[in-house]
Amino acid sequence: MRVTASCPGSCGELIQGWLGDSQKLVSYGIDRFSNVTISPGSSFELDHSKAKEALQRTLVHFDLPDTESKNISLSIDSELPVAKGMASSTADIAATCQAVAAFLGKTISMEEIIEICLAIERTDSILFPTLTLFEQKDGLVREESGWAPHFYVVVLEPKKTVTTEAFHSKETDRLFYQQRAQFKKVYLHYVKAVKERSVKLLGEAAVQSAILNQKILPKPYFSELLKLQHQHQWLGVNVAHSGSVIGIMVETQEEIDTVLTAIQRSELNRCYSKVSVHQSCYQGVQLKEARGNDEEADGRRSFQRLRKNDDNTWFDEAFTESRVSNSAL
Repeated sequence: MRVTASCPGSCGELIQGWLGDSQKLVSYGIDRFSNVTISPGSSFELDHSKAKEALQRTLVHFDLPDTESKNISLSIDSELPVAKGMASSTADIAATCQAVAAFLGKTISMEEIIEICLAIERTDSILFPTLTLFEQKDGLVREESGWAPHFYVVVLEPKKTVTTEAFHSKETDRLFYQQRAQFKKVYLHYVKAVKERSVKLLGEAAVQSAILNQKILPKPYFSELLKLQHQHQWLGVNVAHSGSVIGIMVETQEEIDTVLTAIQRSELNRCYSKVSVHQSCYQGVQLKEARGNDEEADGRRSFQRLRKNDDNTWFDEAFTESRVSNSAL
């Protein structure tokens, strides 16, 4: 038997900061996936230790010894870069849990997958079917909005990497805590956006949270990006609060060319050499057919004019030839 499951990644977070007695975040998924295949065998990729742990924890969850993992082959085909703030680990872990459960002929709930994810590392809220305020360390707060807004996002990706483990420390907790009063205002703006189902207000909340994060994990050329966002009236800008990517949020497909042209003509291309276009996605972890069903994967792509580059990034055809490859910070 051979089973494949997929889970979307994210483009950072819409908002993240100290609320109540801990950090909270709201992530949104994008149509860029981690695909995990489980089959009989013993092969395992050494650089996916968290997925291996997820495999073992899922076995234990179903009252099987974790040593059974030596009889299971695990492979990952991920479209998500590692350590950029795109929820690559969460996607790998969640998809592994789902694939292992199906391989065993078992069912596993979203709540059970979340608990396994949290046992391994801090977790994003991409598994929920709507925008959800989430306490990413222990999962004690899960404030589901019931709203899954659709928008497009142009992802700016530099070479710089930031691992979740390296970022989170007593010092970063202190910095987030110092901003608690300011972040409470950001959170209330988010709540208003949810209540009114307003993507405009949602984009504003994302910008406010990104501005606060500049004092914790600053992004290069952020001020220039905000000027462009204001000039062109794009929906918003969101960042990976513990990573390096930035998302430019727009409401319509027609705005994307304007974004790509503005980036190309600005100083941003000195740092952000990889530029990809996606849309919001709330499908969470799902089972797929056996590997080889390319038609299903192709159907997920937002734009027929986007093509997959060798490094797993989707580029706008018109922008690809002129994009700058220099990504020195």
